[in-house]
Amino acid sequence: MTGIEIKPHRNGWKVFEAPGVEPVFPEKDQAINYARNRASFRSGEIRILDSSGNLERVIPFAEADRKL
Repeated sequence: MTGIEIKPHRNGWKVFEAPGVEPVFPEKDQAINYARNRASFRSGEIRILDSSGNLERVIPFAEADRKL
């Protein structure tokens, strides 16, 4: 199961997938779209955290849900 976290960062939103894979986007929606694209053909969830580190939202994804 893949877990991708999105959290506020200095000037935007950081997407953490694995050490060394941590791009930062200026807009939250851009970070969510990037995470959804990275989740292609996998199962897991995207966790969106607020500035305090609290869980704000979870977006589950599964390979079976993907449409070509």
